[in-house]
Amino acid sequence: MKDLNRLRHQVKAAWAKVPSHVKLELQLKMLDAHNHAVAVRNKAVAAVVRPTDRELVALHRLLRAELEGELLAPSAAFPEDFLTTVGPTGEVYFGDVDYDSTDLGWAYCFPAMVLTEDQTPPFKVGNTVQIPDGTNLALLGDWGGANAPALAVGAAAKASDCVIHLGDVYYAGTNGDDILDPYESTNFVEVWPGAAGKSFALNSNHEMYAHATGYSLTTLAAPAFASQGGNCFALTNKAFRIVGLDSAYYAPDNQLKDFPGCMIGSLGDPQGAQMQFLQNQIAQLGSGQSLILLTHHNGLNLDGSVPTAADAAYLLWQQVTQVLQQIPAGASQNVVWYWGHQHAAAVYNAQQINGITINPRCCGHGCIPWGIATDLSQSSNVLWYEGQNLGPGANYFVTNGYATLALNGAALTESFWDQNGQRSWTTPAAA
Repeated sequence: MKDLNRLRHQVKAAWAKVPSHVKLELQLKMLDAHNHAVAVRNKAVAAVVRPTDRELVALHRLLRAELEGELLAPSAAFPEDFLTTVGPTGEVYFGDVDYDSTDLGWAYCFPAMVLTEDQTPPFKVGNTVQIPDGTNLALLGDWGGANAPALAVGAAAKASDCVIHLGDVYYAGTNGDDILDPYESTNFVEVWPGAAGKSFALNSNHEMYAHATGYSLTTLAAPAFASQGGNCFALTNKAFRIVGLDSAYYAPDNQLKDFPGCMIGSLGDPQGAQMQFLQNQIAQLGSGQSLILLTHHNGLNLDGSVPTAADAAYLLWQQVTQVLQQIPAGASQNVVWYWGHQHAAAVYNAQQINGITINPRCCGHGCIPWGIATDLSQSSNVLWYEGQNLGPGANYFVTNGYATLALNGAALTESFWDQNGQRSWTTPAAA
């Protein structure tokens, strides 16, 4: 948990800079989020009908000192049976640990957004990097929190040839100044387990809360990430082409009025630099070569269902599935797509789209405390999900972890591992 006095100072300094009409919009959103959280606390809504908007709830409380102690802080006044609650997506409430959904620190995302406004570095297309035909890659999703589970995950994944972050530095990816904290450094770069020149990182919504200042000016400038060269990149060998994409930079919900925002993943304009980069990578797929996609934002809903127009994942799913139709006839028609954003580990049923097979994977469990998600456990769309429960509750806390991709010639072996380096799931994927 952040120092609350410092956090209040940061929030109030940011709030003073917000135009009146935006304040009004945010006040209405905060009040709605607060009322919903109270209903959840009082069990007036069943099983957390919708996820609590953690950033808005925390911001509301810090701006309204009279609510101190009423909503989020666990105390003996609360009945034992709801002190820790797990929602259907696995989010943990009242867990009394950093980064659970009732951690007041999430309010920090607001000053990060306000105090870095108009500072967004330009989007930059990165490099295409040759990797050996035999390579082991580790994927860390939503890892940048420097808590004990994240550090354990980093230590376990360190032995891989390349280490790739699927995005999210908490609470927000800031460089720090007189008011802001240097989370991009302290919670990510300084504890990163990957080797110099063999490390890669994706942008995310939490780094866009700082308008990609920490991501572009600190992470991409660090020696470990010297090979990447920009917001998107590719790793390629004879049998595989791995393309990392920035699904956060062009998020359409990235204005202050949208706070917390950047929840709608997007690759940008169809004629823009990133889409052109992706199309060029697809066009270069050789005979039998397989495509692996990496994004921060999810392509499917957490339960593995295909998103509809009302879902945040819809835009990214449409963009990706449309561009995959350009895969050359001689290349492999099987695509593996890994994402983070949702704080879980899951392997989903393959999706068939006009002759292309997409094998979707969620790997967003690198740091955030989470529980057994009924969206996963009760879904027929899910082949496997991480359900190893460390306790103390019967459905929380589930182990954090990471994934690996072992490339051996034309063979690909995928594995998920827990935070102690024990394998949880593995299978050879179609190449």
